[in-house]
Amino acid sequence: MPTKNSQSANSLRNIIPAPLEVSDSGGSFNPSQLCSFHIDELYFSLKKEFVEMCAGYRMELHETPENSAQIILKRNAGYSEEEWSANISDMKITLESSDLNGMRYALTALRQMFAIAFNCGAHYAELACGKIHDQPRFGWRGFMLDSARHFQSVETIKGILNVLAAWRINRFHWHLTDNSGWRLELDSVSSLVEDFELDRGSYSKAQVLEVISHATAKGITVIPEFDIPGHSRCIIKKYPNLTCGENPESREICIGSRQARKFIKNILSEIIDLFAENPYIHIGGDEAKTTNWDKCLVCQAAIEEKKFSNSRELEHDFMQEMTRFVVSKGRTPIVWGICSDLTYPPDTIVQCWLDIREPVRVAQNGNKTIYSVHNSLYFDYPAVPSEPHESWMFELSERGVYMTDPHIIWPEKVADSVLGTEACLWTEFVPEWRIFSKIIERLPAYSECAWSQNKNKEWSDFQRRKDNLLAAGLISDL
Repeated sequence: MPTKNSQSANSLRNIIPAPLEVSDSGGSFNPSQLCSFHIDELYFSLKKEFVEMCAGYRMELHETPENSAQIILKRNAGYSEEEWSANISDMKITLESSDLNGMRYALTALRQMFAIAFNCGAHYAELACGKIHDQPRFGWRGFMLDSARHFQSVETIKGILNVLAAWRINRFHWHLTDNSGWRLELDSVSSLVEDFELDRGSYSKAQVLEVISHATAKGITVIPEFDIPGHSRCIIKKYPNLTCGENPESREICIGSRQARKFIKNILSEIIDLFAENPYIHIGGDEAKTTNWDKCLVCQAAIEEKKFSNSRELEHDFMQEMTRFVVSKGRTPIVWGICSDLTYPPDTIVQCWLDIREPVRVAQNGNKTIYSVHNSLYFDYPAVPSEPHESWMFELSERGVYMTDPHIIWPEKVADSVLGTEACLWTEFVPEWRIFSKIIERLPAYSECAWSQNKNKEWSDFQRRKDNLLAAGLISDL
């Protein structure tokens, strides 16, 4: 039997991601003896999950008024968004937050505390007394999944969302279109779901709504991506009139064509309508080559008409027009940071992936940023060298993910602009059956990178907590 209140047994000291403040008050009790609970009305949607969690540890609870309950899920209007606390005293647990997500995170922490407390069985269970106060370092804690290359079923997507929720990830960026596949069944481009390079599969509107509903129930916002003007070979194969010279092998849309711009806006409108409750839409904007534009009569005529100097300026005009269209629909546009140094109005979010200096460059333009620098947060990079991967990729270990810091360079210049982080999983070499193996091992480290303050992060302590939760059967169960 573990020694009482040892580091390994102390349930307050084994939480991932590391809380903002933890204080021991001394003492402990056996939580299997708890028998009553009360949940404020705001959190009624979490009741089933809470009761099932407790039942998993053979705790038989009945609902009572707050003044007689031993476990209380309580609203604290003074807390900020996603802030939560836990007060654990002899035979009583009080969890507080001001919103649903805050209480969800309090419950994920309680689940971890229960896992440690019940590690040796109900008879020996020992829950440490003390207080926890916690809130996230970053409000944006995202994960991007590429479903355009290799396809994932709705059930797999829902399983991924369950895992993300367990580690307090609150944004699911869904990459749905690319050169090798178009996964959305839309009325405006219905034939696109018939042609794929790697494997077949598409999402009906009903299935998209099913994913959105499941994500919402887990406190996760779904952000669709329609990648333009590059990464567009799949749509061009079906609609060659969208490209320069009607070349079906092109990867870039003809950005000088008014007809192409109108067609793209029709697609954007349908995607925005489908993701009706979502405040964001990602429209790509990366890795487009100018080769076809430079020799396209339509593009060159547009450059002359608009008095631009080159194709990059026309690309800038195209992307500006698309971001303004998104804004006109009441949404916030997101674009990938790009090598050509194009700038966007301050209401456009820029997802920085190229290098650690990119957030500084973007912040100078007044844009908010998402930190996704590839050598720290691209989960398609191999965790070990034996994994299938591109020849130019290097190893991205769990520790490499853990050490990521969006404020790593010139923090005083980016502190107000970085919304948060987003890990990305591109799937050129990741079929559906390898998805979870690419995510599970590194996600706890990413969770702490996205949530916890630097002062509370320490690699060896993270390893200790992870090992203890693994030994308690929790991490392998997610």
